[in-house]
Amino acid sequence: MRIATVTATVATLWSRPDAPRPGIDAAALGPRSDARSWVAGLDDTGRMYTGVLTQLLHGEQVLIEEVRDGWARVVAIEQPAAKLDPRGYPGWLPLDQLSMRESGDAGPAEVAVAALEAARAWRGVPYVWGGLTPYGIDCSGLVHLAFRQLGVTMPRDADDQHAATTNVPLGTERPGDLYFFALNGRIHHVGFVTTPPTPDTRRHMLHACGDAFIVVEEPLRPTRLATLVGAGRLTP
Repeated sequence: MRIATVTATVATLWSRPDAPRPGIDAAALGPRSDARSWVAGLDDTGRMYTGVLTQLLHGEQVLIEEVRDGWARVVAIEQPAAKLDPRGYPGWLPLDQLSMRESGDAGPAEVAVAALEAARAWRGVPYVWGGLTPYGIDCSGLVHLAFRQLGVTMPRDADDQHAATTNVPLGTERPGDLYFFALNGRIHHVGFVTTPPTPDTRRHMLHACGDAFIVVEEPLRPTRLATLVGAGRLTP
C-alpha cells in the first residue's frame, strides 16, 4: 500500500471505475477537473447520482490499494467513514488526479520542481486575497498548497515563506525556486521561478497575480521587477 496526494483542485471519489457517466461527468475527470462546470451541468436527477461517493480537495492524502486501467482504488484517510472502512472513505479515483511522489524519495531540488508542476495545475484560477480553494487563491496560498501536496510544510504567508527558505543570489535561481517582492521593506508577494534567467536577465514566474486577478505564468513586467528583492530556495 502506498500514500498518494490529490493533485486535482477537486477530485471526485467514485463507486467504481465505470461509474462516471459519459459526457455528463467529463468535467469532473482529468488532472484539471472543473467542479464548478460539472455541477452547473447537472440537472436535479443528475445531482442525485449514487455513483459519486464524496469529493477530495487538492492536497488530501489517500492510501492506494489497487491500480487498474488508469484508476486507483483508494482510502481517503482524511475523511473518516467507520461504517465503510475504519481507515477512511473507500472508493476509486483517476490516476491522473493523484501524485504518488513521496517527498522523502527526492532531494530539495526535485521537490521544488515537483511543487512548480503542482502549481501549474492552478493556472486560470481566480485571484482572491486569503483564498486557498479552486474558486480563488492568493500568491502565498498557491505556494503553500503546492508544497503541501508533496508533504512539505511551507508557511502560509509570503514573509514567513521568505524566512523559511535560503536566499539565492539573483542570476543563479532555477525552476522551483521562489521570487520574493517587497514594498516599504516588507515582503508582500511571492511566485515560482519557472525558467533560469536569460543572459539579458529576463525572468519568468508562475504566481497568483493580484494585478491580473488570476494564476498566470508570465515574464516579470518592469513594475514587478522594481519590487523584486530576491529569490529563495527550499533547503533540507
